[in-house]
Amino acid sequence: MQNPYVKYCKTAQTFALFYMQNNSIYCRTQTHDGWCTPYCIAEGVTSFSVCYYDTYVYLLYPTTDGRLILSASMDFIQWQERPLWQSTNNQRWQNTDFFIIPQKDTFHVIYAKTKDINGISTLYHIKFQKGQWQSPYQIDNFLPMAGTPFQARRLQENHIILYYRQQRNVIHTREILLQPFTLGSITPLIQTNSPCIDFSILEDNERLHLLYVVRSLFRTQIIYRYKQVHSISQPVILWEGNSCENCLLYRENGNLVAFWTANGQPMRCVCQNGHTFGVVEQYTAPFPMQCMKAELICDTTQTDFFATELFGDKQNHFLPSLFSFTPKETQLHATSTDTLFSEQPAPSIHTKQQDEINELKQLLSQRTEEISTINAYWQSKVTQLEQQLAALQSQPQEEQPS
Repeated sequence: MQNPYVKYCKTAQTFALFYMQNNSIYCRTQTHDGWCTPYCIAEGVTSFSVCYYDTYVYLLYPTTDGRLILSASMDFIQWQERPLWQSTNNQRWQNTDFFIIPQKDTFHVIYAKTKDINGISTLYHIKFQKGQWQSPYQIDNFLPMAGTPFQARRLQENHIILYYRQQRNVIHTREILLQPFTLGSITPLIQTNSPCIDFSILEDNERLHLLYVVRSLFRTQIIYRYKQVHSISQPVILWEGNSCENCLLYRENGNLVAFWTANGQPMRCVCQNGHTFGVVEQYTAPFPMQCMKAELICDTTQTDFFATELFGDKQNHFLPSLFSFTPKETQLHATSTDTLFSEQPAPSIHTKQQDEINELKQLLSQRTEEISTINAYWQSKVTQLEQQLAALQSQPQEEQPS
């Protein structure tokens, strides 16, 4: 599941990393000189949410003293703060998970609050308009998921979709229109007999693509499905094994790519609109030894690479792992403090490694043939020597008188 304390944001000019540590929000941006030094945006914070809208990056966070602050920036450096809730010593927003939807004259917030000791939480919608908060509207009760209790996506300017659990093995969806506020019906999206430990969802104009991990007592499966209008496809098992930690769907160069880690090893499978599946193969380019998954906020109009989540490196300050699987196309570099985030074509790491592997295989095949020839030669020599030795040992016995 997603890490709620790490967020990635990609605009046309900048790639940024937000993370929370010791109740403070830090930001790092990537430039032509590499990753900048982390700088603190806010202190005394209990949670945060990020979104990108109309050239601005918005950051919403509650403070430990009960305030709710909205910050906005165009360059990730200069932030303008605006308090939306100034009642101090108020626990209303403490440790609250948010999904924020800015509009030109209204600021919408979807948030979750724990309801009882059994873990049942409640989803609410509230909006801030003309300097005032409207009354919150209760959407539904749900069971929070591990990591991020619920997930949400903005499909259009006035259209969002929520993903959450009402049962332990069923993930539901609910679509909402913001103006006028209209609550759609709840629909079961993923239903499994065994626990669903992780899932990844990618929306496009035609379909909603699903990739999820199902873990039973003796096996783990990676399953793909897609939803089109009101129908959903049959499940397709892409992989089956003993252990799988997480999964990710993204689109690159027109292809849908399913990616997951199994026993610490990254695996991938390229599909075309859910109809044609390539072979499942191990991803050989550099990849973090200990990875985590976090939300990615990016421009949905870009065609080379699009995702709503991204892997990060736990051992390297959550730096993102950006990767590409098409050797001849533009590559997104793997995690490294010396790597630049660039949209320019770059040498394919995967292609170089594959060429080296093929060359080593050819050399190994040649050496194997040479060794087999030498072994056959010396084997024949040993056979001849054994025959000569046997002949010499039999000569004295033949010459003795009877």
